Amino acid sequence: MPKSNPWSGYSAALQEQLTKAGIEPGHRAEIMKGKTKTTGMVMPRTAGDPDTLVLKLDSGYNVGIKVDKSTKITHAKEEKTIRKAAETSAKPPKALSKTPGKPTIAILHTGGTIASKLDYRTGATVPVFTAEEMVEMFPELTQIANIRAKIVFQMFSEDMEPEHWSAIADKAYKELTEEGCDGIIITHGTDTMHYTAPALAFALRDLPVPVVLVGAQRSSDRPSSDAGFNLICAARFIAQADWSGVAICMHAAPDDSECWVLPATRTRKMHTSRRDTFRPINAEPIAKINYSLNSIKMLAKKYAKKDLARIPKLYKDFDRNVALIKMRPGFRAEELDYYASHMRGLVIEGTGLGHAPINHRDDLTSGHPYLLKKLEQFAKKSPVYMASQCVYGRVNLNVYSTGRDLKAAGVKEAFMLPETAMVKLMWALGQTKELKKVHELMQGDIAGETILRSEVQEFPDQGLEKE
Repeated sequence: MPKSNPWSGYSAALQEQLTKAGIEPGHRAEIMKGKTKTTGMVMPRTAGDPDTLVLKLDSGYNVGIKVDKSTKITHAKEEKTIRKAAETSAKPPKALSKTPGKPTIAILHTGGTIASKLDYRTGATVPVFTAEEMVEMFPELTQIANIRAKIVFQMFSEDMEPEHWSAIADKAYKELTEEGCDGIIITHGTDTMHYTAPALAFALRDLPVPVVLVGAQRSSDRPSSDAGFNLICAARFIAQADWSGVAICMHAAPDDSECWVLPATRTRKMHTSRRDTFRPINAEPIAKINYSLNSIKMLAKKYAKKDLARIPKLYKDFDRNVALIKMRPGFRAEELDYYASHMRGLVIEGTGLGHAPINHRDDLTSGHPYLLKKLEQFAKKSPVYMASQCVYGRVNLNVYSTGRDLKAAGVKEAFMLPETAMVKLMWALGQTKELKKVHELMQGDIAGETILRSEVQEFPDQGLEKE
């Protein structure tokens, strides 16, 4: 079988320069262009200009350098150290032994940045599959618990479907009921973690131990990676805290000082790149974990405690035929036609207290009442729920005439985050198709999702003014 070309994709001229320098993917090189020297790990080309060499810098970021005949490419001085690391990383990790008396934590991989490590031979991150590999990356785990790990699937969280939630719930249930453990960590991409968390909170009931979702905003090949920090904090919480249920564990601050354990049904990703991106909404964190002091401060006042004798229940069915619709200026009633013929339920992100453009005020708004009529028709055969697109506060359809008209048309209030309302309606329809029973499930508080009141102090109003 012919040997594959590691530089496939780069131009013939650039390939010739790399070959003459004896450089392969994963090697550390120095690139001199004029008076500018750039050092980094050479990466294979996946896209872009074939004459542009891609380097991974020490910061973890990639940079492209346009190479011509005057560009000098040589091995970096520390290349021997990198090669030694590559040889070490290629060796299989040592088998784990079980320590009597320590709790057992099962780690279920679903993908995401956290479940990966740097391959020094290629400069790319690769998925971690075994407990041995996980402990090799984060040896502190063995001081906390006995670790076992399994892969459910390996995917970006933005690609997850409701059926994947069911698969995760099923695997977690089997870990608890068939093999037994003192807690479960689910590694997960951060983009849709605040959808999967409530899905598992509804699917896994009466949990005897914690099930904690953990992610990372920065990959393991970057010095600022938060993967190990979040993972170790989650393991400590499982091992030490007397709490059970589904939660998220992520950074509480930009620095490596503390983690929060956050409620599954009231948490949202609030920033694209900050390590402390996850924030509790209309709620307090469950706990705060101080990494350096190895201390856990419980912030929740009432919660279900660990009880290994408690028998968990599994309700893993979800109906994917639920739409989450955002009201906005310019929304047209005709946009509901697709949902009316394809969906079994609607969650509306209304403006303010839960409003939609349904009032006829002038010639430009003459079509607004038609939206109200469409919603009324839909609500007669399928559930329609109203949440607010405001991040904080509580929906209320009784304050203004618009809300009262929507309520009279059959639209019901969802006293929870819109993402949680969508997941819950999928779950409710997965349990029953009887409209009355669906409404009973939606109106009951299943996993702490219901916002009982709007508290002024829950609004994040600190630090907005620069001194």
